[in-house]
Amino acid sequence: MKSEKIKGIKFKDLGNPAFTIETPPQHIKLHTLLLAVAKKQSGKTFFITNLMRMLNFDIVIVVSNTFDSNKKMIEALKVEVVLDPDDPEVIQKIYDFINNERDELVMYQEKLKQYKEFEKMLNNPSLMIPDEMLEEFYNGNNFEPPKHRFNGRKPSIGIFIDDGQNSKIMGGKLSNLCIKHRHLGSFPDGSRPLGCSLFIAVQNYVSSNNGLPKAIRGNVSHLAVWKTGNKKELELLAREQSGNVDEETFYKVYDFIFDNNSNKHTFMFIDLAPKEGHSTFRKNYDEMIWV
Repeated sequence: MKSEKIKGIKFKDLGNPAFTIETPPQHIKLHTLLLAVAKKQSGKTFFITNLMRMLNFDIVIVVSNTFDSNKKMIEALKVEVVLDPDDPEVIQKIYDFINNERDELVMYQEKLKQYKEFEKMLNNPSLMIPDEMLEEFYNGNNFEPPKHRFNGRKPSIGIFIDDGQNSKIMGGKLSNLCIKHRHLGSFPDGSRPLGCSLFIAVQNYVSSNNGLPKAIRGNVSHLAVWKTGNKKELELLAREQSGNVDEETFYKVYDFIFDNNSNKHTFMFIDLAPKEGHSTFRKNYDEMIWV
């Protein structure tokens, strides 16, 4: 058997890259769909809130009906809105919020163009300045350019879905959000969408009642797994990651992390899109593991 390269065929990337948010060298790429799986009081919320803090999101949306009990843990984040996972409109509210951010940025860009034209008119006495322009840019004392809360920069948006399992958000609409998350808040000029990063904390990888749909599990880019006594769940987890991490390696790393380790807060972190020079595996996020 042999192969022969066909001349005259060349593929190139015509879209926006998958990971477009700059992060510190030691951290993961963004946008992410990160899943944390552990029993209660294992440290899922502690890990995710700390990671979101270090990744320094401009905007954080929390979807949780236990927000108040974890308020101290997430008050350091730039939380702008808290949503109820049982609200049937919760996913639409997320879409609306991101699209509104996009609209405000587009409006700012348009007004900035108008202001530059306005400045040219101010410097040319022979030109008549329309009254609406004078009203638009006059603040009562002088003329000033339009303002945007992120100074024209596309904000990084993080969404933390905590304790969402067994709530209504785990239906089909969440799967749709997880599939679309990088493409939300798209711009008419085709430039990089705002998008968002999703951090989802659950107690079980699978569940018979409003559990995590396969469409979500199959789109995960980062996975944090705590030790489990559920052998079937662990086998499914290893099998579903086998397209990126072979099962034998998965179990070797799992055993390396958890054998003779009684600390219930210890977890295995899998990076399915590692930066150059990063390992696919980490222990507790802050320790690289090389196989």
